[in-house]
Amino acid sequence: MLISIVDDDPVFQFLCRTYFSNCSSDVEMLFFNNGMEAMEYFLDSNNGSHRLPKLILVDINMPIMDGWALLESMEAMPIFSESHVYMVSSSIAAGDRERSLSKSLIKDYLKKPIDPTVFDSIYKAALEI
Repeated sequence: MLISIVDDDPVFQFLCRTYFSNCSSDVEMLFFNNGMEAMEYFLDSNNGSHRLPKLILVDINMPIMDGWALLESMEAMPIFSESHVYMVSSSIAAGDRERSLSKSLIKDYLKKPIDPTVFDSIYKAALEI
């Protein structure tokens, strides 16, 4: 399964690589440090140049293009209808969770630090697509 992590935090990227790799030997991962890098890849996927990730974790606070702007762009692209997209953040702002869950693409809002068992759960949920 192809998994995309859109987050500028190298520690979170490392944890994602570690925990998702423990889920299956069939995991391929893409890492983007901001929404713009991810959107460029997703646009190429829309043109058939790349495979689209089945599981996408998007951080809210990133440089260049934050998670909210990326999500707005993704919502305009029907190719994400079969992807499991999760917003992740260390933000304690109550509005972030509500705003995330109000978006049709978002499966859930995950608060950092994420419990290791959650990685397995969302991986298994994405397999059911």
